[in-house]
Amino acid sequence: MTERRLGAWLRDAEHQMNLEMNDFARSYGVTGMQLSVIDFLSREQTSDVFQVDLEREFHVQRSTASLLVKRMVERDLVTRVVAASDSRKRQLQLTAKGQRLVPIVHEHLEQQDAKMVADLTPTEAAAFRRALANVSHWQTTKE
Repeated sequence: MTERRLGAWLRDAEHQMNLEMNDFARSYGVTGMQLSVIDFLSREQTSDVFQVDLEREFHVQRSTASLLVKRMVERDLVTRVVAASDSRKRQLQLTAKGQRLVPIVHEHLEQQDAKMVADLTPTEAAAFRRALANVSHWQTTKE
């Protein structure tokens, strides 16, 4: 039997995390991706966040981010505000309803992180974090 490739393990781990996030989010009437956006916006409070920032952070196309934002606006989770720096741009901000979900999503993500390293020593956990950080910063080059 051949040894399993690391990419397959990463794919399966991401899939499992997404399933768990969606199951958790469902009880709040939102999706896992919407909770991830709420988490992202809550951590970026000191800077203006635009749709393009969601595209970069979550590696999604403009149309996907646009639909995500539209649905979050419809559910009163985020609002689009005219940016002070450029009146043509719309800054994304959490609504009061979105803000109420912030501690809930933070707690869930902290538990998810803890679960990932539960069986590792502190040294192994640090190495795991470094390895994931390295992999996540790979860049493809266009020739």
